[in-house]
Amino acid sequence: MLHQPLIVAEIREIDPADGWAQYEATGRACVVCPCGLNTGFTGKAEAAQQYRDHAQGAHPVSAVRHHPETAEGAATMRDMLGEITRD
Repeated sequence: MLHQPLIVAEIREIDPADGWAQYEATGRACVVCPCGLNTGFTGKAEAAQQYRDHAQGAHPVSAVRHHPETAEGAATMRDMLGEITRD
């Protein structure tokens, strides 16, 4: 069975500023995998643990799919990656 778990960070659109679309991180993420795993959105620390749990025994994958439209979104993903790679 193919295992390539991904963490997907949740963002939401907020009121535009100066005509530009704005987004913010919700602090939630989900883990999905081609094997059928879909955890639904949970806190990012819990999602990071679910990623680690699912990746054990499978071929760990470092791919994380994200869409950091803002600097805050990029910072959230850096934080999540740090949580995932810490033992």
